[in-house]
Amino acid sequence: MVERLTSRYPLNGVREATTAPQHQFTVHATEVLAADDRILAVYLVGGFAVGLGDAWSDVDLQGVVAAAAFDEVASGWLDLAERITPVVYAQPFGQLVPGGGATGPVGGNCITPEWLHFDLVFVSSATFDAGALRGIVPLFDRGGILPAEPIPRPEPERTVYFPADAVRHFLYMLGNMVSIIGRNEPIPGTNGVILVRDLDLVRLFLAEQGLTSAHGLPGMFPFTKRLRRYLSDEQNALLESLPPVVATLDSVIEGYIALAEIFLPRAKALAARTGAEWPTDYERATVAYFERSLGVALN
Repeated sequence: MVERLTSRYPLNGVREATTAPQHQFTVHATEVLAADDRILAVYLVGGFAVGLGDAWSDVDLQGVVAAAAFDEVASGWLDLAERITPVVYAQPFGQLVPGGGATGPVGGNCITPEWLHFDLVFVSSATFDAGALRGIVPLFDRGGILPAEPIPRPEPERTVYFPADAVRHFLYMLGNMVSIIGRNEPIPGTNGVILVRDLDLVRLFLAEQGLTSAHGLPGMFPFTKRLRRYLSDEQNALLESLPPVVATLDSVIEGYIALAEIFLPRAKALAARTGAEWPTDYERATVAYFERSLGVALN
């Protein structure tokens, strides 16, 4: 993929990257956490737990802590992380309630000096439910509370559907971009082209595949760092065929035209396929406004 996508930059580090650092980190982290008597078990989740890890994947570790020690571990989770490796950046999540200890999972995202990204999350044994685990690999289990073998993550159910919210948003953005052009605002315009591509066209493509997001889960953005494997070759080729976006009004107009000529016929076809109601009046008004305002005709 790297060879095909760029010939301008050497990408030395990218070409030489392997998963060895993540595997070495996982082994070392397991040893460090297993040496802490407060931690009953640790397991791997995320890409490396389900066979999708690559040289750019983070390491997702989750630990089960003895209930009596959970508040202590929750307030000092970063100290535990730094026992494993130096950390140059940490973004905590979870919640500590003043005077009331921790509620729910606690931990954070961490970055090492070598820019290895890992997540460290702790839950209390009092609330831990082993029966709910999916897509995990046990690493150590002092308390006998984890499944003995890895548990795969089930494939999401795929049911083709009509993404009505994406269609409404697309039509709104197509009409609203006229004001961007009228006000000579290429920067908001380029942002709009990217937003429409990612929130509307990609969501339409995922709907054609029967997925609500690139991970089969609902969310505001249909994907984060992975997309290619969830789309067909034809869908990926269409995304890659879109014109480059630069900060000019011509580029903004060309971007919206290209998006509209892919999105509208496919969305209408999907509405017919799923028996959904197509917003005929809204589409007619929007397209007419776009065409007469810009002096163009959509195919």
